[in-house]
Amino acid sequence: MKVSRSVRRVYDDQKAINEQLKEVVDRRIMGLKHPRWHYEGRVKGLVSFALKIETGRCKQPAALEDFFACTVVVANTNELKQAEELICTHFTLKERRPRANKFIHKTPEMFPFDDLRLYVTAHDPSMPPTDLSEIVFEVQIKTFLQHAWAIATHDLVYKSDEVDWGKQRIAYQLKAMLEHAEVSIEEANKLATSSVLSKENRKTRRIKDGIALLKSHWNQDELPSDMRRLAENIAALLKLLNLELPRLETILKNNKASRGGIHLKNLSPFGTVVQYLFNDEPKQMQQRLTDGNVSQKVLIPSEIDLPPNLDRETFTNALFVGVQ
Repeated sequence: MKVSRSVRRVYDDQKAINEQLKEVVDRRIMGLKHPRWHYEGRVKGLVSFALKIETGRCKQPAALEDFFACTVVVANTNELKQAEELICTHFTLKERRPRANKFIHKTPEMFPFDDLRLYVTAHDPSMPPTDLSEIVFEVQIKTFLQHAWAIATHDLVYKSDEVDWGKQRIAYQLKAMLEHAEVSIEEANKLATSSVLSKENRKTRRIKDGIALLKSHWNQDELPSDMRRLAENIAALLKLLNLELPRLETILKNNKASRGGIHLKNLSPFGTVVQYLFNDEPKQMQQRLTDGNVSQKVLIPSEIDLPPNLDRETFTNALFVGVQ
């Protein structure tokens, strides 16, 4: 597209310094953000700049507030506030759009772009001002679902060389569905208690009971954050041995009592369960771990004290780790 010389000059006057700003902001946010969050930044291209100021809505074309813009993407709506506080702590806030979370201008039947945008500067009050200190730039904060929608439908909504009502309708129908998904994720704990969803099956009850048992024997710092996976691993081990959870509870209590009320410290909770099963159910363990018809494997670290005279070669269902 042809861009007039005067517009190009206004663009060129801002490009270099905004590219410097991008390098500074990229480093700062990448060093501050949560590891799970996504970050990306961009300096506006010439044609995009020209089209933007041709709208007539830009008060200062020579100091465009989103010449440089960046996006912080968080897991879900519950983390939006955390990201906003992070940006406002390490940058100087000039304006927020929307101004408040609870008051918006869109009507209930509309789903326009309304992601959170913060207009900030990189000024650090503890440092001397620089040429970059007063440049206002845009920080969008959105969830991964919002970001995915923006990427997947951007060309349908903004970049098409023709106007197609149907394509735009589809894009905003998708936005409505994703907003419903965001609400469901944010309110999952409340929704799960509804009469429609407040149910359980045999598997979920078994895993829930397993988690409760583990928490009754180990402190929180001795357990993983993914308690479900640990409980599933132990449930699979019990199923392999044809044992029920009450039997494991007895085994845990007895072995803990025999050790003065303390579980093994050199093994994980799963490894400790395996050790206790070798202690209290040696015949069952040997039978199932040498059964050629069983496909499941059981991890056995070298720290586990195995029964004497055990032939490791016959334990086809064991995954020995650290054994020379």
